[in-house]
Order: sequence, then structure tokens, then C-alpha cells
Amino acid sequence: MEIIWSPKAKDNLLETLEYWEVHNGSPLYSDKIIEEIKSLLQELSNNPYFMGRYIEKLNLYVRPILKGRFLIYFQLKEDNSIEIQHFRSSKQESLE
Repeated sequence: MEIIWSPKAKDNLLETLEYWEVHNGSPLYSDKIIEEIKSLLQELSNNPYFMGRYIEKLNLYVRPILKGRFLIYFQLKEDNSIEIQHFRSSKQESLE
């Protein structure tokens, strides 16, 4: 299953990675985020319907990563692709 990142989600991810690298003075935590995302995306591509909580009013699924510190919102498209719509810290205001 193809996984596509929306421009907004990609920007959010890059901003988050940059923030943690500057904040910690090291890329280690950013690397951990990337590895967790890679693992999740592999799982999603194998079984998208069981990998997140569906939010009907947004028509999106949401999946926490890194013990709930970050949230990935995604949509299953008609062409059987997965589009990542948002990447957010769980401390940010909820989209719900």
C-alpha cells in the first residue's frame, strides 16, 4: 500500500525533528521519532484498518506513537493508498 505525506504533515514532521535536535543538542531523539514512524508506516501498509482510532467527523484515523507523545492522522484513500494528513505533538490542541 502506498503511503503519501501531505505537504502540511511533512512540514509538521520536519519542524518537530528540527525542534528536538536543537532543543536536545543532538539528533538522537529525532532519529528515534523517525524510526518509530518507519515502523508504524510499515504496519499501516500491511494492515491499515486495525492501526488507528477512526474519527468520523474528520474522516481520519489517528495513531499515537512514542508512548502517545505524537499523533499521526491519516486517511485511507479510494485508490488503496494511505495519506498522512497531520503529524502533531499530543500536547497541541486536538483536531477533534
